[in-house]
Amino acid sequence: MSLIDKIFQETKSNNKIALMPFIMAGDPNIETTIKALNILDNSGSHMIELGIPYSDPLADGIIIQSSAQRALNQGFRINHVFSILEKINLSIPIIIFCYFNLILHYGINNFIYKLYQLNVKGIIIPDLPIEEADEVLMTCKQYNINLNMLVSPVSTESRIKLILEKSNGFIYLVSSTGVTGIRHNFSYVIKDKIELIRRYSTKPIVIGFGVSKPSHIKQIKAWGADGIIIGSACMQQISKSTESNGLDDFKNFINEMIQSI
Repeated sequence: MSLIDKIFQETKSNNKIALMPFIMAGDPNIETTIKALNILDNSGSHMIELGIPYSDPLADGIIIQSSAQRALNQGFRINHVFSILEKINLSIPIIIFCYFNLILHYGINNFIYKLYQLNVKGIIIPDLPIEEADEVLMTCKQYNINLNMLVSPVSTESRIKLILEKSNGFIYLVSSTGVTGIRHNFSYVIKDKIELIRRYSTKPIVIGFGVSKPSHIKQIKAWGADGIIIGSACMQQISKSTESNGLDDFKNFINEMIQSI
């Protein structure tokens, strides 16, 4: 059993769901990214999703797109992410969020092996369809890294079954069609998708895209999900940081979310 699976098992036994905040590496700078990672490590978060900036992030809304672009404009690149990972020593696992073109350019085996060397436990590749995932999945299994695949509200039953059969990580259930971003509520289609996935698998189900407040967490928990990813709302809080207040807004926001799990 992987470390990530153990965390899901532990949170479920405690009648909680796993909290996985997302932050974009390099925005507004490397020092702030490291500080935010340490805040999350000490906050009670269960895992961290660390995004690698990409110039054409098709799955991301305006907040995360802007975050990635700010990092890229400063010259932040993939090797800077590795440098951050070399500097930190966290007690909770990191899951890398990365678009496939960056991985192809670096080399699939080279990239996954580098993550293994840096003690990364999982990866999310939002633009990698399951039909083209065999090489990545095989390499991830070789290095004991979870490849966590996406399921959308419009994924067919047969496609979901294929993803469940091949994936070696949790299921990232996207809360709505479209891109990431803060939303006011969630469709009951998500509840139905959770129930459909449960018919075929006990793999952990994590909900992302739009989670931004305690009421969202309570609703998703009631529907039977195992975890939540909070992305745009986290980066919105980090963007408020100034020299005078540091990351206080971000820290307070995460503490509020922790109270709801």
